[in-house]
Amino acid sequence: MHPEPPFIEERFERENLQAEEAISAGNLQEAARILVSIVESDPQNWRAFNNMGVLSWARNFWQDAYTMFVKSVSINPVYLDALLNLFDASLKLRKAQEILPFLENALGIDPNLEEIKTIRENIIEQGDNIYFSPKAMAIGVYSPILDEAEKELMAGNLIKAMELFLKSNDSEGPNARAFGGLGIICYHQKKFEDSLSLFVESIKLNPLDSEMFENLLDAAKECNKVDYAREIFNLYRKEFPSLEEIASQFDSAS
Repeated sequence: MHPEPPFIEERFERENLQAEEAISAGNLQEAARILVSIVESDPQNWRAFNNMGVLSWARNFWQDAYTMFVKSVSINPVYLDALLNLFDASLKLRKAQEILPFLENALGIDPNLEEIKTIRENIIEQGDNIYFSPKAMAIGVYSPILDEAEKELMAGNLIKAMELFLKSNDSEGPNARAFGGLGIICYHQKKFEDSLSLFVESIKLNPLDSEMFENLLDAAKECNKVDYAREIFNLYRKEFPSLEEIASQFDSAS
């Protein structure tokens, strides 16, 4: 028998619920106002700090979100929502190894946290490969270089964008976003076969990105390689059922 985890009294439950509803409704300013009010009155309010992390996540402030989730589990080590959110943030920021002490502390207090036990085992067993897991690929890894590259691409500055995508691949390692961005640049330059190859490389690293498959098909149509693109798609659709949403585009392409 394991001892029961210590009970931690929750305060400001109603106010936290209001903040959570505001976040869900997209009213981030109101949520922030409520949460600041809570922590001013109760600096140890673990639920409020978790909600601050969720709020930061909604604003794409990834490091701030990570910090708030750490604060939450530092106050209440067995708060499952914050532990799971911390794991997501650690994938985003490539900090999975750094959260192991928090997971181990939680399991030391409550060994029945099965989800946390599984996460801990996956981090230890997979090492850096965890950043290529389906969950990590769905979350996406934060990269200021890639963010800047995509801004340049959207602005039509293809040469600058290309330099940044290449810099990301060189300094951060091969990644799906960089290959995808380079593929889009080649497509705009009418280098369709190069574009096709780059989209394939992107898909290899993140086969859950349906938009990249659509890019692949567009490039394939331009260089008469639709059958090849369909073959690539069919290879992955068997493993990832979510791709069925775009299957008709490949099935009907000619």
